[in-house]
Amino acid sequence: MNKLTKIERFFKESSFTADDQLFVGVDVHKKSYHVALYLNDAPSFDFVMPANNKQLSQMLKSTQPALRQVAYETGFSGYGLARCLKNDHLPVSVAATSKIPRPSSADDKTDKLDSKKLAEYAAKGLLKPVAIPTLKQEADRQLYRMRHRQVRNLAKVKTQIKSFLLMHDIAEPVGLSHWSQQAVTCLRTVPLRKTLRLSLDELLCDLDYYTTRMKSLDKALADHLDKGALARRMALLQTHPGVGTVVACQFATELFHYRDFNSTREVFKYLGLAPRIHQSGEHASRGSINKLSNSRLRSNLNQAAWRWVAVDINAKKCFLRILNNCGGIKQKAITAMARKLAGHLWMMLIKDQPYDPTK
Repeated sequence: MNKLTKIERFFKESSFTADDQLFVGVDVHKKSYHVALYLNDAPSFDFVMPANNKQLSQMLKSTQPALRQVAYETGFSGYGLARCLKNDHLPVSVAATSKIPRPSSADDKTDKLDSKKLAEYAAKGLLKPVAIPTLKQEADRQLYRMRHRQVRNLAKVKTQIKSFLLMHDIAEPVGLSHWSQQAVTCLRTVPLRKTLRLSLDELLCDLDYYTTRMKSLDKALADHLDKGALARRMALLQTHPGVGTVVACQFATELFHYRDFNSTREVFKYLGLAPRIHQSGEHASRGSINKLSNSRLRSNLNQAAWRWVAVDINAKKCFLRILNNCGGIKQKAITAMARKLAGHLWMMLIKDQPYDPTK
């Protein structure tokens, strides 16, 4: 009798009732799923199957009276499995990998053990689930992330060009500090040895390519994201001083689940802007921010905070007060302003109200 037949027998012959409690852990891979069942506070059964979402969903339907949760980790596989299970009305959660409990000492790691731990942790309520976006929400967010990736590539090429000029003792043309068109044109005509000319031209071709891609993606963002509820949220966020189209779009797409947060503290932790707290006995201290979230939004919030301080006199007074309290370290002060800005933007979305400086 082969293994597949044993799996079919288990699901067909086992009778589950509402009094049972079944938790399922799935270790997801590209070609296979390792599935472990945790039934009534004890490991029950585990098996390996092809990576087929619909097949797994059909198997678990027979356990539905007892099924409490199906859990798997965030990763390369995305949310396809979760959406398939939700469409079949099966309870599913995608666990944040960074929040899964880990043993303090080195231990064995196999797919079988990982799936069993997921099922057990789900039964004990030790998993921290992430929000599962809809297909549209994920597509909108991915489009912005692609733009951010091209921004990073463009910045990298600009750094390479400046490093090239410095290494070969070539004077920077006037206006290169802000990459004016005249300065870039001057780079194309500066007299150089043939091999150096070829190298610089290659870098300038990369500069042209990423600049073109940026313009194309900006147009795509305007065409596809500036509609419906997302457009309304973006327009609302842009009423805050210092917040432009880029930050508004990113905040609205990355925090598509803004109503899931219960306090600004939770928002700050999600964005990686909350200071670490260390307390023992009567002593308590705050350390650096917990950079657990993606750095894209945090970096742009810092830039928006600088702009906010520049255009809003009350924000500037607040910045100077914080700057004085933190020993004159500008980066600490602007991070605090970015944290305050994030709190404002979240409350604006929750209350569905534009920015009001009096509040």
